[in-house]
Amino acid sequence: MNHRFSSLALAGLLTAGLLTGCGASTPSPDPSAPVVSETPAPLPSESLLPSETPAPEATPSAAPESSSAPSAAPSSKPSAQPTAKPTAKPTAKPTAKPTPTPAPTPTPAPATSAVDSVWNEIAKSSDLPSLSDVDAATLEAVYGISSDDLVDYVCKIPLINVTATEYFIAEVKDGKMDSVKASLEARQDALDQQWSQYLPEQYELVKNYQLVTNGNYVLFVVSEYADEAVSAFNTYTK
Repeated sequence: MNHRFSSLALAGLLTAGLLTGCGASTPSPDPSAPVVSETPAPLPSESLLPSETPAPEATPSAAPESSSAPSAAPSSKPSAQPTAKPTAKPTAKPTAKPTPTPAPTPTPAPATSAVDSVWNEIAKSSDLPSLSDVDAATLEAVYGISSDDLVDYVCKIPLINVTATEYFIAEVKDGKMDSVKASLEARQDALDQQWSQYLPEQYELVKNYQLVTNGNYVLFVVSEYADEAVSAFNTYTK
């Protein structure tokens, strides 16, 4: 600021000097004319000089807000709300409970046939020798009886040929009893021939055989327990 003011003062002095020089070259004034004194022009005051205005500092402008953000919150919330809650509630819970699944009824074991019952009774009450079961093929070969003529049967013969004990218990189909009895009598004749020359004790059992029928049931037995066998047969087949 002082440097600028000094420059302006110097400029003013130079101007005054130039004006004085110009006055010396002018013609002499008329003596009759009034003398006008020259008053030097006032120096410009500091207040008239243009003040140095500082350059405005750059103010960082506010960063623009993200345009993706909503500019305004919703002006209002939904005013409508449910006016009433459902007042009706179930008045009662279901009273019926699931019916429990019934446990499966065990299938009853098939009833023991009369034929098997007779044999079971004989087997538990007698001291029998070792016997084997006779299948259908052997039954027809040894006794001459077809299993097709029977409803049920049990036939036992000795495992070894030192005893004459035999049991035949059967339920015969209708109309087949006569042929079955004839086959049993033929078996008895064969045993008689076999044992008449062999082991007299066993031959006595053969001679005392039993052949009994009750309805469609028939019993043929060669045994020292023949009477017990007949008793069991009558118990389950009469």
